[in-house]
Amino acid sequence: MNLYLLIPFFIILIFFIPVKVEVRISFNVLEKMGAFGVFVFGIKVEYQQFWIENKKIITKKENEIESHELDTQSKEVIFFEMLSHEIKDKTRLKELYVFYNLGVGDAFSSAMVGGTINVILFSIMTAIKNSKPTASMGVYDTISYNKKICQFALKTSMSISLFDVVYSLIRSVILTRKKTNEKQIMEKKGV
Repeated sequence: MNLYLLIPFFIILIFFIPVKVEVRISFNVLEKMGAFGVFVFGIKVEYQQFWIENKKIITKKENEIESHELDTQSKEVIFFEMLSHEIKDKTRLKELYVFYNLGVGDAFSSAMVGGTINVILFSIMTAIKNSKPTASMGVYDTISYNKKICQFALKTSMSISLFDVVYSLIRSVILTRKKTNEKQIMEKKGV
């Protein structure tokens, strides 16, 4: 038996073994600011803070002083939209938890809005649970009855193989180029 055949075997094995990815997102609606982090096997890969001003998203990395502005119609935003669409069906959802802290200044109104948000979130979670029955899900709410506050956070854990990631990246690049070319053609025509 040739031992060199083990090299392609291990490469193929690594390529198709699922990778555990955890995404954490938090957003303060009143201040229009938030943060997100991506962790692979529990190791922090990416962490950024972001602010929304008009139609622009301003991002700042954890250790950087300068910030970057993204237009919502820019190539980067279109790429992330395409990537999320491509990768959505290839991931195996393990956990999805939604946390929120809500208060509108009045106890009755806060309770009513909190109940409405719970109904909406549980409806969405039920729809997700129908397509991903093995996922663990939960909603954790805190109602601040006498303060005005609106904060949301999301913690999700999923697994995906490296092959699916590479395939989704390549397909997203192709679809982004196609969409931006169509957009440029439409702008030239004046539509």
